[in-house]
Amino acid sequence: MADSAHILEGTELNFDQLVLENSRRGLVLVDFWAPWAGPSLRQQRLLKRLADEYRGRFLLVTVNTDQQKGIAGRFGVKSLPSFKLFRNGKVVEEIHGMQPEADYRSIVDRHLIPLGDKVRLAAGRAWDQGDHARAVQVLAEGAMAEPDNLDIPAMLVKLLMRLERFEEAREVQAALPPEARDTTELATLRAHLDFITAARAVDDEPALLARAAQSPPDLAAHFQVAALHLVRDEYEAALQALIVVLRNDREFDDGAARRGLLAIFDTLGGDHELVKRYRGELARLIH
Repeated sequence: MADSAHILEGTELNFDQLVLENSRRGLVLVDFWAPWAGPSLRQQRLLKRLADEYRGRFLLVTVNTDQQKGIAGRFGVKSLPSFKLFRNGKVVEEIHGMQPEADYRSIVDRHLIPLGDKVRLAAGRAWDQGDHARAVQVLAEGAMAEPDNLDIPAMLVKLLMRLERFEEAREVQAALPPEARDTTELATLRAHLDFITAARAVDDEPALLARAAQSPPDLAAHFQVAALHLVRDEYEAALQALIVVLRNDREFDDGAARRGLLAIFDTLGGDHELVKRYRGELARLIH
């Protein structure tokens, strides 16, 4: 019988769902034991105490190998006690024989590092070693494994932009749910991508400036002018061009001008004189 919500009994009927499926959402510990094996009873008492202490940060599943011989054979359990950790449907670590309590704690703590943190650390190491393709692959796989963790696609977009793979970066952002794209970091990255795309599309700057000087204003031209100023670090000129766009169409290109202003504010910092001046202008235009 289960002792609590995070200590359950595994059987042939429920093992795949209880262990393999749950391990895709978090850490699952499987304690293989038998009533005649004294060390396995001591291990189980220790693991149950840890499960209560960790308060659901991992799921403990106990398997009586006398009753569940098929599971024991499937996972190669030949001696007791045996202890296996599952992540993403696979055994990631195992122990045979009773160990000191500190060893169990160390193993559990190591695997309780959030998957998203592990993914970003692994990608960062690959990037620093010059293996850019590996860094991108690790992040792409991590984003699929943890779709709700927005830190992973944000890092992926950054690395793709550094590699000048702008279309791929835009595809990553477009694949995210609409509400996710508006989180602060991803919205800022999206704004930078908008600016880079707009600036790279300019092939005749004098003609662009002539279009921007027309009346009524050509808003697409003003946005491209803002992008050109921004890539040259001419922040006030970029802000002025974006204000023209906002005055005429607050929702231009799905809010690109507003995102652009906010991205510049983020780059300059809240204490910058330009931010103080133009933040008030933005507030007047959007309210």
